[in-house]
Amino acid sequence: MNYTIAAPATADDVKDDLLRLMKSNFPWGHQADLWYRWGYEQTPYRSNVCWLVETEARERVGFTSRMPRRMKVGETVCEVGQAANLNVAAEHRNALAAVKLQRAVVSHVDQSDMALAFGITRNAVAVLCRAGYRDLGGFSRWIKFFRTEHKLSRWIPWVWPRRAVGSVIDLGLRLRATETYQRLPAGWQVLFDPPFDERFDELWQAASSNFAVATERNNDYLQWRFGRDPQLQYRTLAVQDSEGRLRGSLVYLFPDPEASLPLATIVDLLPVDPAALQVLLAALCQHLRREGAVGVQLMYFGSAMIESALRRFQFFRRESDYRLLAYLHPNYRDRQAELLDPTRWHVTDAEAKF
Repeated sequence: MNYTIAAPATADDVKDDLLRLMKSNFPWGHQADLWYRWGYEQTPYRSNVCWLVETEARERVGFTSRMPRRMKVGETVCEVGQAANLNVAAEHRNALAAVKLQRAVVSHVDQSDMALAFGITRNAVAVLCRAGYRDLGGFSRWIKFFRTEHKLSRWIPWVWPRRAVGSVIDLGLRLRATETYQRLPAGWQVLFDPPFDERFDELWQAASSNFAVATERNNDYLQWRFGRDPQLQYRTLAVQDSEGRLRGSLVYLFPDPEASLPLATIVDLLPVDPAALQVLLAALCQHLRREGAVGVQLMYFGSAMIESALRRFQFFRRESDYRLLAYLHPNYRDRQAELLDPTRWHVTDAEAKF
């Protein structure tokens, strides 16, 4: 079957088509109206650009979006595009339609003043590569356990003996844990759920030099991304120095008590330096232990500084199915060694939701 790509349009211009396709093709389709309002209408960025793919009969059977973002790319903050919501009806998932959609996105990047486009996917890696993206590698899932009873059930089926053995192992984990011996520097404070305000703008300015490529995590972005998300209720933890300056922050989800493995999830984090990152991770781990969490996890791609701290705090690494892909504007291709180096990026679940 031959497919054609309709002229690019703003999300508002093709809203009915987007909602119809979201509702029929995404597992969260029942929340499509809420997601559309948040992801397309409440965003702090300018309008999203969308492309629809049509059959020979002019039936619209899929779409993708170029969602605008502001990123630090090298030494400057500029507009980039996130390839998001690639969505093709099941009966047309033969790769041809999807590849044509993504080629429309990269053609748009070439003709714009954006520095790059990036995408995060587990199912469409081949599609994005065929369209011209570079596969930068896979995300890592980092996990740390505080409690082990759930791990013992295959060997100890009886509840009370399992709990007794688990409590001994848990005590050993706690005595070995880095956070057990980490103390706050003099005059520092841990802040629980501080409001996103100008202090977070200052934190971003201080922390952004750690990364060559990272989403601009200023007050406006944080309020939209975590304060208005219609699907999840996020918590925030920050550390403040003796002069009242934020030295690091993270956003996390407390574990669902109904989940089979109730792990807390670090959704995003931003430290000014390795010392602040240690204080930040210690404060979170201490808090989660007190609140009874089984453990904590983080999906991450990028900086060796972050990964080194996670290892220090006894997180262990597993491979994730998600991969990061990037496409550079022609004007930036002489900087591939810097901008396509996976260790120079800073990408978390904050971006992976899209």
